[in-house]
Amino acid sequence: MTSLRVAYVLPDVGIPVGGTKGASVHVAEICRAFTEVGAQVTLVAQTMVGAAPPGVDTVHLPSGPYPRGPEGERARHDDLIRFYEQAEVALEARRPDVVCERLSLFAGGGARLATRLGAGRVVEVNAPVADERARYATLHQPDLAHACERQALAGARVVAVSDPLTHWARQQGATRATTVPNGVDTSRFHPTSSAERLRVRSELGFEADHEVVGFVGSLKPWHGIDLLLEAMVRLARRRPRLRLLVVGDGPMAPAVDAAASGSLAGRIVRTGPVHTDRVPRLVGSVDVAAAPYRGREEFYFCPLKVVEAMACAVPVVASALPPIVTMLAGTGVLVPPDEVDGFVEAFDELLSSGARAAALGRAARVHAVARYDWHAVARRILVEANASRADIPSSMATVTTR
Repeated sequence: MTSLRVAYVLPDVGIPVGGTKGASVHVAEICRAFTEVGAQVTLVAQTMVGAAPPGVDTVHLPSGPYPRGPEGERARHDDLIRFYEQAEVALEARRPDVVCERLSLFAGGGARLATRLGAGRVVEVNAPVADERARYATLHQPDLAHACERQALAGARVVAVSDPLTHWARQQGATRATTVPNGVDTSRFHPTSSAERLRVRSELGFEADHEVVGFVGSLKPWHGIDLLLEAMVRLARRRPRLRLLVVGDGPMAPAVDAAASGSLAGRIVRTGPVHTDRVPRLVGSVDVAAAPYRGREEFYFCPLKVVEAMACAVPVVASALPPIVTMLAGTGVLVPPDEVDGFVEAFDELLSSGARAAALGRAARVHAVARYDWHAVARRILVEANASRADIPSSMATVTTR
């Protein structure tokens, strides 16, 4: 029995290694977890702004910047062809058993890379990247983007973070697709002591008896920030000690700041982006965590904010969208998407009933440890990675996980 040598390939210039955004956290945590359950990991990435996790070998293959418009997208595609060629040279001496590749825009060279290295291959799917880019930004070369996506998924073994993405990957030609959700480091995200909780609140400017609702994440429109702000305005009329903690940055930040100086003056603290080391203390300091995602036909996210709050034993109020319903498994309060009154009543109930809030938090912590700890997630992915080697006749080794 030998440990698996994993090349984690990240062909996305927009996901910096060492960054604070959710995708960067995901990459860092899964690579760290791979090493801690016995794999040897090489992380190949385009963008690095900080260190990789301890024990993870890194290969930095920088590219860009790119011009705007169709020319920039074509340049990005051409750069990714070179990226895979350079990755092959860098990985040849490291002799990976498997290539674990994050599905990325205009990146279709993973299958050829794995074949030339004589390695198995798993594709990690966190979003339908071409459709997401077209929906939320601008995509000038949709045919090229979708062709690269199909090339990346055709015949591949896929691990996807939610059931809708698993189904989508199969439709795109994946040979096998399995749902493996996002995880959480349950040794860092854990219930906070009363003394630590008070200390963090004091640092933020909250008083001991303030009732704090918390939101952590990138402030994107579909995260329901506008809905959360409206719910807070309505709830504040009946709860004078109510406060809102917003951790993060993004397109909806101006709306948060406007509310902080207007309808919710004196009731909002927004930290902006923070280092990942601070996030557990901030999450653990709130009374209720909010995940008010907007309703949409194809909700495929597996939000880190939800599992992080669960691990901290903080009760979650969230939109009742299928992946979130599955994640919480009865350990939080679900509200129909887009119903402001429903969020008002859910927050009000939990802030009024400390016993119910505490019971939900304890149940959420137990569920998070059992289901979403990064080590458990890593082991499930490594099982798929090891199985992918069956297509390589010369590969007879298996993986040992602690």
